[in-house]
Amino acid sequence: MSLAKTLRKLRDAKGMSLDDVAAKAKISKTYLWELEQDTSGEKKPSAAVLLRIANALSTTLATLLSLETVQVQDQPVELPRSLRDFQERMAKQKTPLAAADLRDLAVMKFRGSQPQTADDWHQLYLFLMNTVRKREK
Repeated sequence: MSLAKTLRKLRDAKGMSLDDVAAKAKISKTYLWELEQDTSGEKKPSAAVLLRIANALSTTLATLLSLETVQVQDQPVELPRSLRDFQERMAKQKTPLAAADLRDLAVMKFRGSQPQTADDWHQLYLFLMNTVRKREK
């Protein structure tokens, strides 16, 4: 399904107007309308704009872009030694990792691998936290 059709379908399902979504996503109503009308896919919104729209609609980028997704089963996850080192570091700094954050990090892979040192995990964690904070503003 095209972005235009998905966007309209999600917006209608939420009962939101163009004004509502545009205001929450901090984009112009005109641009949002253009995206909904762009059935040929000529418009190429940035990742940041897509993320803001997805957040405004309380959905994921995968859903917004009609990408296939998989559900991860809730099973115990083995923590690599480097991630355990990072977990201990954060505890010593009196900023322990939440269980959900630790699990999310443990299953995360970039180009098929994971960070190899506690410092690498720390950089990844800070990047993700900064991204979340910016998204919440």
